[in-house]
Amino acid sequence: MFLPYEIETLEQETPWMNWLIVALSSVVSLAVLYGGRAAESMSEALVLQGFSLSGMLGHVLLHGSILHLAGNMLFLWVFGNAICTNIGNWRYLGVFLGVTWLAALTHGLFDGEPAIGASGAVNGVVGMVLAMFPRNQVSVFWMIFYRVGTFQITAWVIIAIWLVLDLWGAFTGGGGIAYWAHVGGLLGGTAVGLLGLSRGWFRLTEYDNESLLEILQHPQETKA
Repeated sequence: MFLPYEIETLEQETPWMNWLIVALSSVVSLAVLYGGRAAESMSEALVLQGFSLSGMLGHVLLHGSILHLAGNMLFLWVFGNAICTNIGNWRYLGVFLGVTWLAALTHGLFDGEPAIGASGAVNGVVGMVLAMFPRNQVSVFWMIFYRVGTFQITAWVIIAIWLVLDLWGAFTGGGGIAYWAHVGGLLGGTAVGLLGLSRGWFRLTEYDNESLLEILQHPQETKA
């Protein structure tokens, strides 16, 4: 088991919008999981089915189990806080809704099965990290049988590994996982991040490492 628990970033403001999204998704998911049939029937409009607006945005509020919810919220907490604190809370809300929609659109085009969970949107936030902080270090907790430990890995390396695994699952038909939403979210988030950096909507501080945009623009001048 490998779980990221921190990414190296400079906190510029309190990321309360991401905290609010995590809290809302957790409350709604738990209410549906333990609220009985009435809660389940009320949540049907939030399931990602086809291209309905409620499902394309609302599916992030539903999860199939406690482990599903905990995993997605952990990733959203780590990577969402890093993005939210650097681009601002209201701008982050727009970005989150945008990558949620892009992930849902990709899933609808390439898969189409009913889906729930925030993993596509989370991958969109991870794509933003790839665009803005590709060289920053991610701290990871690992556990293999009874042995545990931590290590650090460069963000772009672990994100590339996740992308390869998602592409493999998408093309081989992994069971019960919306891999195309993962892929669409990640690529969409990276594109949004690059666009925002190029337009000046998102800015790195002097203490940050190079963005992916800088690396692509000046490949021979990148830092070691």
